[in-house]
Amino acid sequence: MASSLKIWGTLLALFCILCTLLVQSKEVSWREFMKLHYLSPSREFKEYKCDILMRENEALKDKSSHMFIYISWYKIEHICTSDNWMDRFRNAYVWVQNPLKVLKCHQENSKNSYTESRSFNYIEFHCSMDGYVDRIEDLKMIEPISN
Repeated sequence: MASSLKIWGTLLALFCILCTLLVQSKEVSWREFMKLHYLSPSREFKEYKCDILMRENEALKDKSSHMFIYISWYKIEHICTSDNWMDRFRNAYVWVQNPLKVLKCHQENSKNSYTESRSFNYIEFHCSMDGYVDRIEDLKMIEPISN
């Protein structure tokens, strides 16, 4: 009897460790999304510059174009939440209700500088299996933002 309890205890401990690793691996996609696309509203939108953003982020250095979204962290975190705040959309596509500010950076030919375009867009996000945004799926521009 004691040996079967030890086996069940060991199996339960291994299961808990496996669950912890699984949760942490899912958080990587959420963290990676935020690291690559998020612009904090703690600064003015016009203060963000493509040349600086693309150089500062190691993962973006070799990319010729990229898109950033200007939205509060709280709003991104809750995009995949349904009307019942306890439920999350999993492996689903969700359009945001209100247009968001988007900064698109595009490198011209082989130059080291980036051109910028700023606009209001409706954005469709993908909610991963863990119920958090992991990528931008589509967008529809509403109007450009002039500097």
